[in-house]
Amino acid sequence: MACYFKNSNPSTLCCDNTSAKVCIDTKRVFDACISRRSESMTFTVDFGGETAVSIASVSSTGVSSLTSLTVTPIPSSENSRVQYTVNVPLTVVGLNGAGTTVTGTASVNIDQDIVLRVPQNGMIIPEIQVTVMINGLQSTVINGNVVTTNACITIITKVVADVILVVPTNGYLTLPPCQQYTQDVCSSVFSTPVFPR
Repeated sequence: MACYFKNSNPSTLCCDNTSAKVCIDTKRVFDACISRRSESMTFTVDFGGETAVSIASVSSTGVSSLTSLTVTPIPSSENSRVQYTVNVPLTVVGLNGAGTTVTGTASVNIDQDIVLRVPQNGMIIPEIQVTVMINGLQSTVINGNVVTTNACITIITKVVADVILVVPTNGYLTLPPCQQYTQDVCSSVFSTPVFPR
């Protein structure tokens, strides 16, 4: 099986073409879904003793944490009802009365109630992993540290488990040599086509 890198000769195989089966210790994703919604949110921001008169941006940062996770198998189905609350840390950037940028932190809780395939027939129990991205638009500040925003929320939920997979391979990867960076003043000229296209 041929595959190519930018720096390699077009005829170069990227594998040593040795047929084999290997065991790979990895995380397998059994099911996943994405949900997107907009929601009006109000929360208190810790500006470290400062206050803000306007808000420049609200965004999620750091790792979200799950609480109140419940997985309930659905009778006569391979799916389960997955309910959880996710706590999402936020970074809020604003301006104080002097026009200086102030940065604060906050967090919000979001509830989810969804259906996913969660295998129940193994000794290793799959785990639920959640990634949340929030961008706040049209944000306003009340009393210096209470912020209201129109939150654009994206939540990715995955059902994963540690597994050992047997994978057929074509051997080890053969890497092409690195291309050295050179700063040639004529490179942009020489890369221009001679004839119009």
